[in-house]
Amino acid sequence: MAFFLKRFSLFALLISLTTWGCVDREFDEPPVGELPDLEANATIAQLKALHTVGGVSNLVTEDWIVDGIVVADDESGNFFKNIVIQDETGGIAIRLNSTGLYNDFPVGRKVFLLAKNLYIGDYNGLHQVNGSVDAALEEVLIPEHVIGAERDQTVAPKVVTLAELQNTTFYNSLVNTLIQINDVQFAQADAGATYANAVTQFSLNRNVEDCNGNSIILRSSGFADFAAELTPTGKGSIVAVVSIFGNTKQLNIRDLNDVQMSSDRCGGVGPGGDVIPINDVRNLFTAGTTAGPAGKSIKGVVISDRTGVNTDTRNIVLQDASGGIVVRFSAAHNFDLGDEVEVSVDGQELSEFNGLLQVNNVPNNAATSTGTGTLPTPRVATVAEINANLNAWESTLVKVNAATLSGGATYSGSRTLSDGTGTVILFTRSQATFSGAALPTGNVDIVAIVSQFNDAQLSIRSLSDVTGGGSGGDPVEITLGELRTLFAGGASSVPAAKKVKGVVISDASNFNWADRNMVIQDASGGIAVRFTAAHTIALGQEVEIIVSGAELSEFNGLLQINNVPNANATSFGPGTLPTPRQATIAEILANLEAWESTLVKIINVTITGGGTYSGAKSLNDGTGTLDMFTRTQATFSGTSVPTGPVSIVAVVSQFNAGQVIIRNTSDVTP
Repeated sequence: MAFFLKRFSLFALLISLTTWGCVDREFDEPPVGELPDLEANATIAQLKALHTVGGVSNLVTEDWIVDGIVVADDESGNFFKNIVIQDETGGIAIRLNSTGLYNDFPVGRKVFLLAKNLYIGDYNGLHQVNGSVDAALEEVLIPEHVIGAERDQTVAPKVVTLAELQNTTFYNSLVNTLIQINDVQFAQADAGATYANAVTQFSLNRNVEDCNGNSIILRSSGFADFAAELTPTGKGSIVAVVSIFGNTKQLNIRDLNDVQMSSDRCGGVGPGGDVIPINDVRNLFTAGTTAGPAGKSIKGVVISDRTGVNTDTRNIVLQDASGGIVVRFSAAHNFDLGDEVEVSVDGQELSEFNGLLQVNNVPNNAATSTGTGTLPTPRVATVAEINANLNAWESTLVKVNAATLSGGATYSGSRTLSDGTGTVILFTRSQATFSGAALPTGNVDIVAIVSQFNDAQLSIRSLSDVTGGGSGGDPVEITLGELRTLFAGGASSVPAAKKVKGVVISDASNFNWADRNMVIQDASGGIAVRFTAAHTIALGQEVEIIVSGAELSEFNGLLQINNVPNANATSFGPGTLPTPRQATIAEILANLEAWESTLVKIINVTITGGGTYSGAKSLNDGTGTLDMFTRTQATFSGTSVPTGPVSIVAVVSQFNAGQVIIRNTSDVTP
């Protein structure tokens, strides 16, 4: 095919694209009808043919234009600094020295690759396009070589079998393309295991098999956002990009939507066996240790809440229509409140822990989530009824109305719950996120899980399980400076009946803070606030926050009020933003703790470290250097940083060391 541009010269087109950045912005997007006027004159197969696997990378000297559809991007983190494109002749990876590529080159977008002066090489057998002999294409050069066109294009994965993939020639023809394999499952040893190690961020291999003994590796990055999720224990399909490492055949998924495995495993066995009611399992227990029934599983809805940490990280409480039971895994689990979970009880230990019946030491891969379930309606009962039906109602939800709590100032430990018919212990672990919250006064309604520790006790999941009552008197307002002095290291608790007021100096609308986070400032100082859920309180709003019993803790050195219920914050409308303190970098570093979470203004400062705001950039004003950090999710992360001296207004922060964070690009002025 002849290389040509319709109506425009290639040179003029490239000049017009030099303002391209990492993050998709409205003014970067060509209006409909003004897509790149390019036409391919070469194929991916032709590109790959230039290079012999194992040899030195080859320079493309022809004026070749290749087009392809993006079949993998970096959104989930399982692909890093590269995209994979595919045409009718094959697929190839394009290494780009930038992050947030999915904003401009998401899965389904057509791209043109202007290949001249790029290099075609391989990484241990995997063909890839480089900017030099052995390095990715630098960010500043991306718009000269990779040009986005139509979005939402479809590439149907090629349906293949694991048996077919055993043929090396056939397999190699599919490398860097999208495939689908049906009727497969994770091998028993890898079912119900994490995809990768999210703690150490190490990549892991998991084996996927069919019912005839054929298998292949699924490799996942420890940086993937699904690294800590558990592989399914059923059978089904997997969509993946074919990869290779030397002689090792392996697959990479884009995200968890690529894995759909909820059918019975090979041999007709369900993920956990035939499902029986939870109460049938409870009735099997006699004393000491009893083995679970062969070939059976239980299924119910998780009524405990791991995020509140009032249940051990290895435990879930599962309830169905017949009853409830504790399942104790061999390691920490990832099941959330409201998940419907199926657990194999085949041969599992049934035993009591201080009177509480549990399925004990269950391998994590013996359980799988089958989606979101319907939480059972709590049984309304008196304390007397709970005590009389303890064993029958154990590990189920109850609601006690018009009760009072006593025995301490906070929830932590054993507190006495009374409703006039009797008393029962309400127990809260010291590790619970709300353990330091002030115990309410007066009558309350309480939803809780019936439990035992030698005697009956109840356990709530979060503060939302307790409604009504008072907070020990009207909260007294304290300054943010006074609040900061209450921190005593570790995780301190704010005393009862306290509130603070300040003006929001972070900007929720531009996403340079996590959606649960906010920074407020008053005349005495500032502090970071982390809510239990995303908030919508805007920059400049005056807010009042009840902090009674809240946790004060540091996150990588940054002091914060942690896990504040969103209902504890009240906005009073626009306030007066504090005037930023004009300071040098040396002064900021010298006063880091005192000025943390307040606004500063640095003048005559230069920014270095990259072409766009995304990530950590270095500020220098002649008195010292300091990082300015911008999240990749920020709306302006792909904007080019200015050259030359500027003035910067920013929030002083910490992440193991001092840093500043801007709210939006208006904070940077010539």
